[in-house]
Amino acid sequence: MRKVFIINARSNLKSLALFNKGLGAFDKSHLEDCEFKYTAHAGHASEIALDAVKTAGFDGGICDTLVVACGGDGTVHEVANVLAETGVPMAVIPMGTGNDFARSIMDEQHRQSSEYCVSEILTGDIEIRGTDLIKVESFDGEGKLIEDSSAWCNNVASIGLDTDVQFAAKNKVLKHPESNFVRKTAYITSALGALFGNRASDFAYRAIRGDGKDFDSEKKRYTLISICNGGFYGNGFNPAPDANVSDGLINVCAVDDVSLLKAIDLIIKYKDGKHYGNKNFDIFTTTAVTVTATGGKDLRGNYDGEDFTGRKCEFTVVKDALKLAFYK
Repeated sequence: MRKVFIINARSNLKSLALFNKGLGAFDKSHLEDCEFKYTAHAGHASEIALDAVKTAGFDGGICDTLVVACGGDGTVHEVANVLAETGVPMAVIPMGTGNDFARSIMDEQHRQSSEYCVSEILTGDIEIRGTDLIKVESFDGEGKLIEDSSAWCNNVASIGLDTDVQFAAKNKVLKHPESNFVRKTAYITSALGALFGNRASDFAYRAIRGDGKDFDSEKKRYTLISICNGGFYGNGFNPAPDANVSDGLINVCAVDDVSLLKAIDLIIKYKDGKHYGNKNFDIFTTTAVTVTATGGKDLRGNYDGEDFTGRKCEFTVVKDALKLAFYK
């Protein structure tokens, strides 16, 4: 099988070293069917993935090409958006800061060492299975689709406090690009800082829940809502401990607008995945959920760390939309 490695040139240096070490353990015969492409600019991962799709072949429905996303959650998101519904499979070698999507699809040994991942890809010790994606469609006040705010989400989308936290965290990392300490602590420190600001957003949500009936949220203002395919985001926050990327369901978690003291307690539980059963969390599974702004401002959220805006946003699970390689 042809293997196209898309490598984020700005990946963690330790991960890059382990990646190269993994390659060095094999002779040239194992690398003959491999292509190594390093990203040179924003969006380059998408361009390389698109070229791989265009040149991929199929025999009896089996693709002859494996695209390997080597980087963090941003790289994975870029590549997944190109490969969605093409039948071309993707493998993930976690080489970023949080590697949150990797937490849901591989064990900790593989998540922490790109060397192990390289070895199993080169030896074919992987299993390719269909996995779900969330189709995100954002609309303006006139009901028109906003193309730039619509995409496939492979991991977690959220609206509310999370986006403010993420924006602050990204700025911290950009200001201190060489600091591993800042990278590791940016999200949690930004989350604590946001708690002392405007914690809530004006929105309501609607979904079909377990009884098969439409459900409209009782309130019009919430701290946040997370729409999950995977279980983790924000460098280890765990809004959906039961999430399964192959079950055809979206895991939703909405958090009430609460006082500062209550918010601090809730965010600790939310981070550790221990918030189930708390009355301030509305937790359910669905195949589709719509979130609509109820105040004067548009929604502001993110999917897989990428920002989006809109007056209304629809999230729909598409089962087996992405072929994904799992390590055995």
